[in-house]
Amino acid sequence: MKKFVIQAVLLISVALAAIALFGPGRQTSLPFGQQTPENKNLKIGTSNVKIEIADSAEERRKGLGGRQSLATDSGMLFIFEKPGKYGFWMKGLSFPLDMIWVRDKKVVDVIKNALVPETGTKDEDLPIYMPREEVDMVLEVNGGFADGNGIKIGDIVEVAP
Repeated sequence: MKKFVIQAVLLISVALAAIALFGPGRQTSLPFGQQTPENKNLKIGTSNVKIEIADSAEERRKGLGGRQSLATDSGMLFIFEKPGKYGFWMKGLSFPLDMIWVRDKKVVDVIKNALVPETGTKDEDLPIYMPREEVDMVLEVNGGFADGNGIKIGDIVEVAP
């Protein structure tokens, strides 16, 4: 009987550990840019980008902060309910970005190679990147993407359904 109780307790412990590690509510992390159901494809000019969409206040606040890298030809598309001059910063980033500012599905501005802030930079000392005019979307991609893909003002931006 004692052996049975020990085996039952052991089995229950293993089952609980498995549920805690792999069960419902556990979010698994795929490398950013790997195609998942919440990712979409975007065409900008003649280039294609796998994007993650940030269309809620919380998603826009977090952005790419805390990520160590971004897969080639991947990015994050920030979508706003109405056009405005939305400021972006590089807080929590460890790689340079290009910021491609979009209004009515056309590129209206490009900031190339926004640099990673020095370690220890206070939030109030971080540069804020702003578009020249109001935008309704911002695409963040790896630094050098715009030059490497010939992205320019006036290019058409289309998000695949």
